[in-house]
Amino acid sequence: MKSYLKCSENRLIAWGCGGGKQAITPCLCGALPEAKRVDGRVLIGGNGGFFREGRLCVGVKKAAVILSLFVLTATRANATNCTWRVFQTEKINLAFCQNYTDFEETTALLYKAKIMILNDYVKEKIAKGELEDKKFEIFINAPILQLVHLDLTQGKNGYFVSITQHNTRYPSLQQLKAIVDYYAKPDWEPFIVGIYDYVIGGVWTAPEIAQKKIDDFYQQNMTADTITYQPVTAWEKEGVSLQFASGSLRYVIDDTPLPFKVNADLPVKIQDRYLFFEKDSIFVVQDLQTINSIKRIDNFYGFMVYVHSKWVNIGRREEKYWVYSYSYEQNRFFKNDNFN
Repeated sequence: MKSYLKCSENRLIAWGCGGGKQAITPCLCGALPEAKRVDGRVLIGGNGGFFREGRLCVGVKKAAVILSLFVLTATRANATNCTWRVFQTEKINLAFCQNYTDFEETTALLYKAKIMILNDYVKEKIAKGELEDKKFEIFINAPILQLVHLDLTQGKNGYFVSITQHNTRYPSLQQLKAIVDYYAKPDWEPFIVGIYDYVIGGVWTAPEIAQKKIDDFYQQNMTADTITYQPVTAWEKEGVSLQFASGSLRYVIDDTPLPFKVNADLPVKIQDRYLFFEKDSIFVVQDLQTINSIKRIDNFYGFMVYVHSKWVNIGRREEKYWVYSYSYEQNRFFKNDNFN
C-alpha cells in the first residue's frame, strides 16, 4: 500500500504506505511525499500536515492537517498507534498524541491545563497588537510515532505548530510561551528543523542533532519572565478535581489538595470513598483520610477500572481479567493470584 501526500484544490490528500514514486525528500514516519506543482511552485508534503516549498511551509485547512497527522503517525512503525486527545480554547486548538502502549490520561490533561493558561497569554498578545487575531493550531506528537522536529509556520487563518521532541520530552509551558513570543517578533520567519534535515549518505543521523537545534531555538527565544496564573482545573468528577498549580498537577477535594502523586489512572468513587492510583500503589480515601492502601510491585497503569455498588475491579481489557478487587463492605483488597 502506498503512502503519499498531494495538494488538490487546496485539500490535503493522504493514503497508504510503502513503495512507488520517487521522493524528493524523506517525509516523517518513513512516508514518501509526492511532489506537486501548484501555481508554478513545487510543494512537498512535510511534517505536521503542511506543504513545504523549500524552507517555507504553506498551511492547509485544519481538517486536512489532522488527516495528514493521523496518516503519518499511524504509519510510523508496526505495533504502534497514536491515541489522540484534542483540546480547544478560544485562541488555541491542541492535538496531543501519545503512543497507546504508554498512554497516560493525566499527561494529556496536563497539556490541557497548559493550553488553557497559554490561551490567556495569546489573548493578551493579540490585545496589545503583537499578534494577529487568529488561532494557534498546535500538534504535539509522541517521539516513537514521529521523527524529531519543530515546525513553526503560519497562514492567513492561523499559526501552525508541530512538535516532536527526543526521548519523550514534551514541551514545557515556558517553551510553549517562547514559541508564541517567536511569532510576535517583527522579523518573524518560518522555523523548520527536524531529523529529515540531516541526511548523510542516504541515512538519517541521530535525533540528538535535530533536538540540539530545537533546544537552541528555545534558548534564544526564552525570556526571564514567566506566565503568572491561578490554579487551573483540567478535570473534575464526583467531587474530586485535577488542578494545575505551581507547575504541577494535584488532586483536590473540597478545596483541599491531596498528597497523592498524579502519575497513574484517574481516581474513581465508590459510595462515599475514593480510590486514588499511583504507579505502585492504590489508596482508599474517606472524609479526606486514607483508610486503606495496597502496595503494588507491577505497573498497573492503563488497566481498566470497573466500579460497582460494593466492589471496584481493576484489570486488563475485559472485567473478567481483573487483577485487584476492592470490597467496600470489608474495606479490603483482593489479589488475583492467577495473574502473572
